[in-house]
Amino acid sequence: MVFASALAAGAVLGIRHALEADHLAAVTTLVDSRDRSGYVGALWGVGHSLPIAGLGLLFVAFGVRLPASVTRFFEFVVGFVLLFLGIQLSWAAVRRARVQSHDHGDGHHSHLQIRSLSVGLTHSHREESSFLIGVLHGFAGSGALVIALVSTAPTISTALSFLGGFSVLSIVTMALVSTLWGRLVGTRFTIYLKGTAGAVSICVGVLLLTEQIGLGLL
Repeated sequence: MVFASALAAGAVLGIRHALEADHLAAVTTLVDSRDRSGYVGALWGVGHSLPIAGLGLLFVAFGVRLPASVTRFFEFVVGFVLLFLGIQLSWAAVRRARVQSHDHGDGHHSHLQIRSLSVGLTHSHREESSFLIGVLHGFAGSGALVIALVSTAPTISTALSFLGGFSVLSIVTMALVSTLWGRLVGTRFTIYLKGTAGAVSICVGVLLLTEQIGLGLL
């Protein structure tokens, strides 16, 4: 019964955790088409789960604690990465939108031509970036809180049950979200969706950086 409860708790927390603003901001900046979009999200989930599982089990086994300064450092790095990705995506969206005139024979007609977007990353680079950003998120912010929560498990087996539910549902949830996002950015609203994703990523990144700089000054 304890194992089942730990598994269910981990699963619920995994879904909620994957849907946090900074996680969604990161993945949506990396998915630029429906091609392999689910794979990009799944790799974020795998990368995110590895440090949480590893450190969580270490905490349970040896009573190790992650210093607050380490958590703040990774939170700062995540903020910087989100800011960079947001600027990159927003700039790509602006560059890819252009007005082109066409002569249709019955007059001169101007319209906005929206071309397929790319943030300058190949498929393999997007997937590698998603995995690495997931790892960073595992050390930062609420990821550290999950690690601390795991450390309260009474036994290794209970911790494994919790982490199993958490990891699997985090990976599945982000894969589904990134798949949906990949389908949306394949529509005629691509440029607006990408521009919005870039702006949100910038805002979240700035908020994280501001928060960590403020904490550092205390």
